[in-house]
Amino acid sequence: GWFLMQFSQRIVRDEAWKEETLTLGRDIACWALDYGWDKEHGGIFYFLDCSEKYSPMELEWDMKLWWPHTEALIAFCMGYYITRDEKLWDRFVMVAKYTIEHFKDNDRGGEWYGYCNRQGEVTQTFKGGPYKGCFHVPRALFMCVNMLDEMCNKEAGV
Repeated sequence: GWFLMQFSQRIVRDEAWKEETLTLGRDIACWALDYGWDKEHGGIFYFLDCSEKYSPMELEWDMKLWWPHTEALIAFCMGYYITRDEKLWDRFVMVAKYTIEHFKDNDRGGEWYGYCNRQGEVTQTFKGGPYKGCFHVPRALFMCVNMLDEMCNKEAGV
């Protein structure tokens, strides 16, 4: 979703197509979060079958992984940055709160754990490996901090 939102702002020149692309990106991000958010324990499920007809094949389907949360942070921060839609801000805050409470290692420098079970408990204490590298977390934080900083500076008249 955020790729489409970013594309709408950076590449698209036709105003009608720009608005349509922005709306599509926002709607995809909102649908994915609405569908994938665990209403019982919070957090985003790793894998769900959108047809609801089949059992997920992925064994870790109900786990919470770091990278979908980083992508959601970017999507909802960007959506709010562009539109100032409070509903998108509320989604950003919801995802951010869950993410910081469950993935961040407060005892050892703040690097994120990668894997939590459905209840939000860390299942693997390593911080990097063949799948979790130094990409999603710094990129998400960098992008979100830049957008938030720019919004604050605009509001402050800087």
